[in-house]
Amino acid sequence: MAHISISGGNMKMGKIPSVSLPSILTCRQCDCQKKCYAAKIERLRPSVRKAYGTNLHVLKTEPDTYWREVEAAVMMSRFFRFHVSGDIPDMSYLIRMVGVAARQTHCQILCFTKKFELVNAFLDSGAAIPANLHLIFSGWTGLKMQNPHNLPEAHVKFKDGTTTARPDAIPCSGNCANCAITDGGCWSLQNGQQIVFKEH
Repeated sequence: MAHISISGGNMKMGKIPSVSLPSILTCRQCDCQKKCYAAKIERLRPSVRKAYGTNLHVLKTEPDTYWREVEAAVMMSRFFRFHVSGDIPDMSYLIRMVGVAARQTHCQILCFTKKFELVNAFLDSGAAIPANLHLIFSGWTGLKMQNPHNLPEAHVKFKDGTTTARPDAIPCSGNCANCAITDGGCWSLQNGQQIVFKEH
């Protein structure tokens, strides 16, 4: 039986477990691909590229195994993140992600996405996102963000000083784990709020 790779965290995230999929391949077309940090890591670290590829393979060939192992990791965690690399592939994935969150209410789950239409269609159907699943729309220059449900948004402040964020956007502190335990940043963004990250 195949097994997926769950990351134990990294320098920026701290000890927050996550599951990732290959960058670009599972993402929408966007100019962010030209500066994609996850894609760069995959190029530089073959072991990471292989792990993400295996996750996608298991998802496609043994979806029940993928979701059983994801839920087992969520079950053992206070905080969990979907997709340090990659994005929500399709509606079936989103529905199962919501299901995991609904069953594992003790765990705060974070997911950034540029699949705006997918999430909007889910919400338009009358379905709800559990309170412990923090879905944040991720913006980029030139990418039209459709956000009729007023979900929280993340934007980038580029090295040249430009940004798509509003002036009242909350600056990212740079440490996901610290924000998680202090009710700050992305983990506590409310509908209508924005957070802004420095380009890296």
